[in-house]
Amino acid sequence: MNNTLAKSISSRLLTLAVLLLLVMLAGFSIFSRSLFEPQILPELEKKAEKVGTYVLAQIDRAVEWGIPVDKLSGTDELFDDILADNKDIGFITITDLNGKRLHLRGTLSTTFDAGLAQITRDAVQAKAMTQGRLGTVFITKSLPIETDTGGIVGVLHVGARADFVSNQLEEVYYDLAIILLVAALFTFEILLYFVNASILRPIRDIHEMATRLADGYFGRPIAPKTRDELGRIGLRIDEAVASVRRRYEELAQAVTGWGADARAKVTGTLDKFEFAFPPKPAELHSSGQQGTALIRIAVFVFSLAEELTRTFLSVYIKQLFDPVPGLAMEVVIGAPIALFMLLWALAQPFAGVYSEKFGRRKVFLVGALLAALGLVASGLALTLVHLLIARSITAIGYAMVFISAQGFVIDNTTRETRAQGMAGYAGGILTAGVCGPAIGGILADQLGFRITFILSAGLAIAAAAMVYRAIQERPIMTQAERFSLKNLGLFIANPRFMGVVLFSAIPTKLALTALVFFLVPLYLNEQGISQSMIGRVLLLYWLAMIFVSPVASSLSDKFGNRKFFVVVGGVLAAVAGVVAVLNTSIWSMVIGLTVLGIAHGLVMTPQLALVTTLSHGQQTQKLSETTVLAMFRLMERIGNVIAPFVAGLLLARFGYAGAITGIGYILAGCAAICLLLFVAFREPSAPAHEGRA
Repeated sequence: MNNTLAKSISSRLLTLAVLLLLVMLAGFSIFSRSLFEPQILPELEKKAEKVGTYVLAQIDRAVEWGIPVDKLSGTDELFDDILADNKDIGFITITDLNGKRLHLRGTLSTTFDAGLAQITRDAVQAKAMTQGRLGTVFITKSLPIETDTGGIVGVLHVGARADFVSNQLEEVYYDLAIILLVAALFTFEILLYFVNASILRPIRDIHEMATRLADGYFGRPIAPKTRDELGRIGLRIDEAVASVRRRYEELAQAVTGWGADARAKVTGTLDKFEFAFPPKPAELHSSGQQGTALIRIAVFVFSLAEELTRTFLSVYIKQLFDPVPGLAMEVVIGAPIALFMLLWALAQPFAGVYSEKFGRRKVFLVGALLAALGLVASGLALTLVHLLIARSITAIGYAMVFISAQGFVIDNTTRETRAQGMAGYAGGILTAGVCGPAIGGILADQLGFRITFILSAGLAIAAAAMVYRAIQERPIMTQAERFSLKNLGLFIANPRFMGVVLFSAIPTKLALTALVFFLVPLYLNEQGISQSMIGRVLLLYWLAMIFVSPVASSLSDKFGNRKFFVVVGGVLAAVAGVVAVLNTSIWSMVIGLTVLGIAHGLVMTPQLALVTTLSHGQQTQKLSETTVLAMFRLMERIGNVIAPFVAGLLLARFGYAGAITGIGYILAGCAAICLLLFVAFREPSAPAHEGRA
C-alpha cells in the first residue's frame, strides 16, 4: 500500500501547525518589543548612572591629590574592566570643559564629537549630573569632575548602548525562530507516529485481511485496538469471518453423522476448504509500519540526548584539560571525541550479534541505560580521565542502541519497503541533529554544561521507556545471518567496495567530526561567539542535510547513477572547508557549514545504496545486506576516530584557519581519487534475486 494518504494527512496537519506557530511568533515579537523596551530603557539609564558614580569616586580621589585630569593614569585599565563586566555600556570618556576627549575606552566615533561637546557644556552649566543622547546609539550620563574648591575641571561621560534592548530582543527572536523550527520538527515526528498508528495501521490491517480472505485464509482476525470508525469496520469484518468459521464448524459436525458414502463425498470438499484454517507463521506478532514509526521517534529522542552536547563538548573538554608531557593541548582535547568514536565503531558489530541473540528490544534498553549513565558521569566529571571513562560508557551504549534500532527496522520491513524504513530511521537522527545543537546551546548558556549533560541523560531514559512500553520482539535471526568479523577479509578483497570506503565514506566522517564536532565550535568560541549562536550555526549543517538528502535519494534512484552524487558531494565538502575561513566573519562559517551539509546530504543515501551494490562480488555476494551494512558502518567509523587527532595536529601547527583549510585539502584529494576510481570501473549489476537482509 502506498504512502499517499500518509503524506497528504501529515503534510496538511504539519502545515496547519506551522502556520499557527508563525502567527504566535509574530504576535509575540510585536508584543514583546512594545512591552519590554519602555521598561528596559529606564533601567539602562540607572545602570549608566551607577557606573558613572562609581568611576567618578575613583577619579575624585586623584583630583583631590592635585593630579590634572589630562594627566590621570590607570584610567584605561579601570575603564576596560568596567566595560568587560557591563556589555550594555558602550563607552566611558573624560572630556575637558570644551568637550575635547582626554581619556576614552569603548566605541565612540568622531561623528559624535559635536554632540559630546554640547552635552559637556550642559553638564558644566548645570554643575550636576545630566542626561543626553548621542544620536540613536547612546544614552549618556554626564557627571562634572569638581575640585575641593568647587571648580569644574572636566566631565565624565558614560554611554549606555541604546541598541542594547534591540540586540537583546534580536537574540530572543533568533531563539524563537529556533523554537519554531524545533516545534515544527517535533510536530512532524509526533504526527508521523500517530498517523501511522491511528489511521494507516488500521487501513493496512483491513487491506491485509482482504488479501488473506482472497487467498482463502480465514485464520487471523484484525482485532482492532481502537473503537473509532476504522476500528468498527475492523470489528465488522472480524464478525463476518467468525460467522464463516462457525458455519464451517457446524458443517464439519454434521458430516460426522452421515453415512460412509456421503462422508467420502463431502470429505473431498472439506479437504479443499480445510486450507482456510492452517496454523501459519504469520500468526506471530509483527509491529510492522507502526513499530518502525515508533522506533523513529525513539531514535530521535535518543539522538537528541547526544546532540544537545555538540555545541560545547570540545569547550567542556578544554576546561578539564591537564597538560600531558609530549602532547599538544589540541591533541589531548581531541582524545575523548576520538575514543568515543573508536569504541562506538568497535562495539557496533558485537552489539549486532547480541541484538540477534537476545533480541533488539533488550539490547536497546540496556544501551539506552548505559548511555544515560555515561552522560550523567560526563556531567559530573572532575578530570579529563573521568570524562574519558564516562564517554567510553556512553559510546558503548550508543552502539547498542543504534545497531538494535537498525536491526529492528530491517526485521520489520521487506525488500520493497526497506528503503522507506531506513529513510525514516535516518530521518529521526537528522531531525535530532537540527534540534539538538540549537537547544543545547541555549541550555548551556542558561544552565551550564553539567546540567545540560544531566538533561541529556533524561532524554536517553525517555527513549528507553518508549521502547519498553511499545516495542515487541521479533523472532531471533538465524545464526547464518549474524555479523562476524571473519567477513572482514572478504570486503578488503573487494576493490570497488574499499574504494568507496577509503575515499568517500571515511572522508565524510572525517569532515563531520573534525569540522562540525571539533574545530568549528572551538573556533567560534575563540571568536567570542556565544554558545547559543554556535548552536544556530551548527544547526544549518543538519538543516541542509534534511532538505537535500531526500531529494538526492530520489534523484539517484531515478537516474540510477549513485557515483555522480558521491563525487559531487565529495567535491562540495572540500569547497566547504576552504569557504569557511575565507575571512574572520561568522558569515564565512555559516556558508561553509551550509555547503558541507548540502555535500553530505548528496552523499549519505547514494553512498549506502552504492556500497550495497558494490558488495555483490564473487566473494561477498553470499553475505546478507545486514552484514554488508554492519561492515560498512564499522569501516567508515575510522574517519570519526582519526578526525580529532588529524584536526588537533593541524590546529597545533597551523591554527584554526589552517586546520580547517587543511581538512578541505584532504577532502579534495580523496574526491579526486574517488572520481578516478569511478571512471576506472563500472557498477556491477545486483543479483536477480536477493533474499531478505
